[in-house]
Amino acid sequence: MFMTREMVRVRRRSTGSSIAEFGPALWLLLICIFFPLLDLMSMLVSYGCCMVLNNIQVHEASLTKWTDAMSSTGPIIKALPDQWKAAGFGQYVKMVGDPQTTVSYRQGQTGSDQITDKIVIVQTTVTCSPFLPIPIPAVNVPGLNGPMTFNIVAERPVENPDYGQP
Repeated sequence: MFMTREMVRVRRRSTGSSIAEFGPALWLLLICIFFPLLDLMSMLVSYGCCMVLNNIQVHEASLTKWTDAMSSTGPIIKALPDQWKAAGFGQYVKMVGDPQTTVSYRQGQTGSDQITDKIVIVQTTVTCSPFLPIPIPAVNVPGLNGPMTFNIVAERPVENPDYGQP
């Protein structure tokens, strides 16, 4: 069915209410849906980047001697996080302070030849800020308007049992 101009004008309201409602609706959609989703996606990326750091640290700790791995100026606690922040995935993370790392060892299962496995445990704690803090009055929501702390723990068998802590 073909509509004439007069019929279209009759159906369209002349008050402009649809245009007047668009501004508040857009503001509500941006504040309640788009920006929180953007912040949560940035927290997801930050968590993934911190997982990469922890996996690199636990891999390197399984290959190095326990004295070097537990040293506060060694490759696991100091060098790897510094490289990760400067030229790695750490440049995509909005951190509050530096990553905190602890290295510990535990005994594993005894094999058939009576050599006890050593297992290294690396715990990395990183506090990240949201990409775009959303002003929510009187409420501090981690990841939306406050920093969120990620505590990541991984363990791996030490490649050379002599490198494990006695």
